Amino acid sequence: MLTNIRARWAQIITDFRDYPLQPGKTWQGRYAVERFLGMGSYGQAYVCHDKVSGKRVLMKCNKPSKGNTGLLLLRREYRIMQAVSHPQIPRALDYSKRGKQEALIMEYIEGYNLEYAIYERNLTFSATNGLQLLKQLIQPLKQLHDAGYVHRDVRIPNVILAGGLPHLIDLGLSCAVGEELPQELRDALGEGSDLAGSAAAIKRRMRHPHPSSDWFGLGHLFLFVMYAGYEAVEGQVERSWEEELALPALVRDFLRKLLNDESAWPSTEACERELDELIATLEREAWA
Repeated sequence: MLTNIRARWAQIITDFRDYPLQPGKTWQGRYAVERFLGMGSYGQAYVCHDKVSGKRVLMKCNKPSKGNTGLLLLRREYRIMQAVSHPQIPRALDYSKRGKQEALIMEYIEGYNLEYAIYERNLTFSATNGLQLLKQLIQPLKQLHDAGYVHRDVRIPNVILAGGLPHLIDLGLSCAVGEELPQELRDALGEGSDLAGSAAAIKRRMRHPHPSSDWFGLGHLFLFVMYAGYEAVEGQVERSWEEELALPALVRDFLRKLLNDESAWPSTEACERELDELIATLEREAWA
């Protein structure tokens, strides 16, 4: 019983330390909290009003209970954002410290994420439209890769639809191409050597510090948007995506390369060229 009491008390202390800022509170006299967006394993996110610029911004803070690890992750994200400049990636605006808590201030993208669009707004895609989405997402990825970094978390929750374009957000898992993270960070990000099972295999593939991990992410994202319009037959045994999705042969071949071939292209730009050719071919066939 004593152990349980200690555990509960420790949790109460942690919850108190990580208690979110409330609407109306101001960070460093400049960023007025409008609403709390959510809390992850190591950080908290808020929509704020910047009293200096008059604009709405996103503020991401470390969780005090996570100590140095939370700070390291936040500082890494800020450094990477400073090195990247693309209209489809939020721009880092400021970095601020207050006691044991620090904050990364970035552009706030007004829109909704692709996950919400699919599951709540019932957005569906044709194969050609799905490929067009990949082409739009390759633009910020090319810039990121050219700057020497990999996103490593290209997923539907991290794509915001705004202004007619998809925006790639959350560089919290990004790293330099070829970088081997310190064991402390690998453990914090769930990338330890004890990973097992099919989900772990996907995580290892997506977290590889090479541009091909983002190609893999694009492939999985494409499958998600294709399945948005898929209707399973009741009682039918689950099959592979190649059997369930009615995709043109050329699209299946391209998707296999995204998902399975780490050396399919010498660069993301080469991947884009093949994607352009594929889209053009599908459009010609549609008009034939």
